[in-house]
Amino acid sequence: MMKKFLNKVVLGLFVFVLTASYTHAQITFGARAGLNLTNFAELNYEGKAYSGDDKSKSKAGFQIGVVADYALSDELSIQPGLIFAQQGAKWDEKDSDAKYVENLNYLQIPINAQYKLDLGGMNLLLQAGPYLGFGISGKEKYWDDKGKKMSAKDMGATDDDLKIKFGSDENKDHFKGMDFGLGLGAGLQFDNIQAVLGYNIGLMNFAHVSSGSKNSIKNNGLALTVTYLFGN
Repeated sequence: MMKKFLNKVVLGLFVFVLTASYTHAQITFGARAGLNLTNFAELNYEGKAYSGDDKSKSKAGFQIGVVADYALSDELSIQPGLIFAQQGAKWDEKDSDAKYVENLNYLQIPINAQYKLDLGGMNLLLQAGPYLGFGISGKEKYWDDKGKKMSAKDMGATDDDLKIKFGSDENKDHFKGMDFGLGLGAGLQFDNIQAVLGYNIGLMNFAHVSSGSKNSIKNNGLALTVTYLFGN
C-alpha cells in the first residue's frame, strides 16, 4: 500500500514537472557532486533508541549524479535529479580502535522546489522536497582493536558474506530495497554554480520487521553538494 502511494507521489511530481516544461518553464541540465555525512535513526526490537556503544555514529561518503532545473519564474524552480549516493553508519568500540561500518549505496531521485533570492551578484537558495531511494549494493567493513582493517578471510568468512543485499525477502536480504524521505537545504548560486548544504530526513523504516517487533532503521544525513548548470 505504501509503495503504491509513494509511486503515485513521484509520478505526480514528474507529470507536474513535465507539464510545466511544455508551458512556460525554462529547462537547464546540470551535473552534481558532493560529500555525505550519514547515520541511522534506530530503534531496537522493543521500540527503544540505542545508547552508548550500541548507538551508531556518522560516516563519510560521496554522491554524484545529474539534475534538471525547471525554472517556473525568476525566483522559483523545480529541480529533479538522479543521484548515486553513499549512505550508512559506523560503530566504534569504547577504549579501542575497533570499528564496524555499513556502507549502503543508493540510487536516489530527489525532487526539490527551489526558491532563489537575488542578493546582488549571487542568489540565496532555499530547497525542500521528497526523495525516493533504491538500494543497489552495500558492504560491511571491520577493523580490529588495533585499527587494522580485517579481511573476510581474517574473520573466517567470504567476500560474499560481507555484501549487504537489498530486497523484499527477509530471509536472504539485509534490508528492504526502497527508501523515502524529505530533503531540506540552503546555499548560494554564483553564475552557473550552486553550492548547497542539505539534510535528508528518512521517513521509511527499511529494516525487515518480524511479527511483534518494533525494530526500525531510517537513513539520515548531511550533504554538501556543488551543482554546475550547463547553459544557464
